[in-house]
Amino acid sequence: MRVILSVLLVSAAAGVLFAADPEPGWPQVNGPFGNFNPRRYGHALVDDMARARPVWTSEFNGLGYGKTSVSGFVVSRATWPGHPGSANGIIAAEGMIFASSFRPAGDVWAESWARDDMFGRFTPDQQAHLRRSLSIDADDLVVAIDAATGRTVWKAIEAGKGLFRGMGKRNGWGVTPAYHGGRVFSMGTTGRLYCYSAKDGEKLWEGDIGEAHQEWEAEKEAHLERRSLTSGNQWVSLIVADGVPVVPLYDGHDMSLRGLDVQTGETLWEVPAATARTATPALWRHRGREYVLTATHGGGNFRQGRLRLIDPKDGKVLWTVEGLGNTHVSLAPSDQHVLVNVGSEGEGHGRAPWMLLGAYRLSPEKAEHAWTMPDECDFRHEARFEASDWRKYLIRDGRVYYYSRCRDDENRVVEVFSILDESTGEVLYRQRGRGEADVPSHGQQYLVEDRLLQVPDASHGGRLTLRLWTADPTDFRPLSPAWNPPHTGTTAYNVFMEIPYVDGRIFMRAQDGTVRCYDLRKQD
Repeated sequence: MRVILSVLLVSAAAGVLFAADPEPGWPQVNGPFGNFNPRRYGHALVDDMARARPVWTSEFNGLGYGKTSVSGFVVSRATWPGHPGSANGIIAAEGMIFASSFRPAGDVWAESWARDDMFGRFTPDQQAHLRRSLSIDADDLVVAIDAATGRTVWKAIEAGKGLFRGMGKRNGWGVTPAYHGGRVFSMGTTGRLYCYSAKDGEKLWEGDIGEAHQEWEAEKEAHLERRSLTSGNQWVSLIVADGVPVVPLYDGHDMSLRGLDVQTGETLWEVPAATARTATPALWRHRGREYVLTATHGGGNFRQGRLRLIDPKDGKVLWTVEGLGNTHVSLAPSDQHVLVNVGSEGEGHGRAPWMLLGAYRLSPEKAEHAWTMPDECDFRHEARFEASDWRKYLIRDGRVYYYSRCRDDENRVVEVFSILDESTGEVLYRQRGRGEADVPSHGQQYLVEDRLLQVPDASHGGRLTLRLWTADPTDFRPLSPAWNPPHTGTTAYNVFMEIPYVDGRIFMRAQDGTVRCYDLRKQD
């Protein structure tokens, strides 16, 4: 039985985080503009992340933890607090933080993971906790958290409709929900689609993604019978483009996309093989309209990638660029350009060409090649799966902020951070280094106000740190050492667990199943 708990706990005295919240702060996984850039609020931020002030820890602690190590898969589930959960990000709108996950349920658990030689090492309480943490049945859940106080506003539990999606180092369930027009859209772990009222959690409709949902329901029954676990391995998140919810259909290297009627959840259109299975579609905005911009992996042939622009109203593909390199990474367009893998002439890991980014000038009628980065080690990036889906670049204020990682002729790792001119590709700043204090390394990047906020290692929760840099290429430098948040971090793998920046604050998931809020605004 589905349970909805609506608790309105915010008083006028508590204040609000977003002044009237005229526009959503972070309504989907790739932010308010669909390209990972946050809004600007005009705040002066701290120079040292160690001066970031903890604001709250969420009252709700049931999101579970993200990745664990492969070797510690069973140990973590017996000894960590809470339970396994999703590997997706959180979103922000209407003065609330929305998060989705799953929680193990039922009494059928994956006995095959608890070998006698290991199971006997745990205490009786740990053994009971392990059984609960390895339950195959699961509840899908969505929670709304007050962004000013961390208190629970409502939660929706879809009891027994989910499937435990195991995650060790990788293969997590990473499907982030999306917000639009007072509604929150979420996908459950067997491909069910849920639409809730953002205000109070009332379920407005429920649907599914069709054939994949039916396959996952059958998969669930099979695993219940075998008492074994399955993995997540899903990373494409929900978006809303021009008022149309767009959901992924899981069917190979490249995911099909389906547009839905926002009022009913009925299918409006479907585009096959539209986006790589690790790449959430981007939004491209032009003259007051939003379009869906996608790039594909293309399968085993390294020149089968496609760049496409889709009209979200009817699903019409407006144009296609063929013959590109394999693209795993989510795109991050500006209003004029997008960077996509055009493929290097050099041969990298596994005899695949290096990833080499080229810029395309965008219009609703066509995409025109503008420039390509030099085909040399300093600008190439590994095209192997494990490295190629890290986010590579951001574009803002006419500049491209780009991290590359290659191997030279002597097989030495070369890491380079560059700032380029968006229109021409001219190098405005470039610095080599690996793990050095003055060079940003791989990981997440966000351009917040006038700063570059970097998460150097967004793939290993125990090494989670944050750091601030200037954003000006004529004076690019670190502002402070890396900062370890006071909470134990949790992360995803292959595709990052995003950290929204909204109105001077950041919001992060923690290993204990909570959400944490930190204020980055400078105090007088």
